Amino acid sequence: MISRILDTVFAGNEALLNSETRFAWNLLIPTLLIVIMVAARPLEQTFIRSLTDKRFAGREVPNFVGLDNYANLLGIRFDTVPCRIDDETGGCVVRDDGSIRWESIDRTLLEDGYRTLSNIPLPGGEVAQSLAISGLDRDFLQGIRTTLVFTLFSVSLELIIGLSMAMIVNSDFRGRGFMRAVMLVPWAIPTVISARLWELMLKDTSAGIVNKVLMDLHVISMPQAWLSDPSLQIPAAIMVDVWKTAPFMALLLLAGLQTIPKDLYEAASVDGASRVRTFFNITLPLLRPTIGVALVFRTLDALRVFDLFNVLFGRQQLSMATYNYETLVNNQQDGYASAVSMIIFVLISIFAFVYVRLLNVETDS
Repeated sequence: MISRILDTVFAGNEALLNSETRFAWNLLIPTLLIVIMVAARPLEQTFIRSLTDKRFAGREVPNFVGLDNYANLLGIRFDTVPCRIDDETGGCVVRDDGSIRWESIDRTLLEDGYRTLSNIPLPGGEVAQSLAISGLDRDFLQGIRTTLVFTLFSVSLELIIGLSMAMIVNSDFRGRGFMRAVMLVPWAIPTVISARLWELMLKDTSAGIVNKVLMDLHVISMPQAWLSDPSLQIPAAIMVDVWKTAPFMALLLLAGLQTIPKDLYEAASVDGASRVRTFFNITLPLLRPTIGVALVFRTLDALRVFDLFNVLFGRQQLSMATYNYETLVNNQQDGYASAVSMIIFVLISIFAFVYVRLLNVETDS
């Protein structure tokens, strides 16, 4: 059966049907079929529920609502609004933090359920104006933005720090084995436990270890509300995630570094190449497939972040996954939560496809 499938897939391309390729596909296809059978049914049921108003654990027959759940989740508008004018000065009203106060969107839009997500100042014009981005489900759109910002910065920092760690432990020095074991400790700790530990260290008072150390070093003059100040919550989450997951990135990159032949570095040294030039001309090009795989793993994992946000922030700051949990468990909206799950699934699939295409993560790389 598998042979017939291979003959159909590679019809007209006999070069791909050599013995090694056929053996690899013989091992891969049964696994793929099992994964498809296991994943297809839950995915089908989730999509069907997303088209209804089903309540979680409810016994009543759900009503078919079509794409209403998706329309509400993805309902977004872009409108131009002026700043609020101060009657006394005739200028724009400025808040205590220095930001401009903008007018609300049209009342009819508010009645339809739209809420402003953010205002982007526009250049020019006699009166300051902004591009008001509003949505029907502001919490979900905010969750998407929060998750994307968290993913971008955490994965970027993990790549830089992980690559540095991998290159250090890949060099020859005494105690290298011990260093490899120690650097994996943060990654080995379950996320819920590490998040709880960081929650204690990031306390808003001077009793928090982080605040105390920074104050003793005169970096800050007063305790910072790391977990309750909206401007500090995402940086705090990124810091905790980088501390925990950078060792995993280092482990993946270390495996790639150890596959690079030492002869290349010896030849570069004989030719007088500097370490910087050796890094950019030898290490990075040969490490590119491994970097691609590591980025795919970490990006998909970061897009699904749940436990870290749930422990550190509760309902104060929601990621896509924690918003999905709140919708299902606390709001009892099974159909709506299913639509959220489908959107998350599509977004993650798009990211995976784009990563593989852009980074050219192939066995021949």
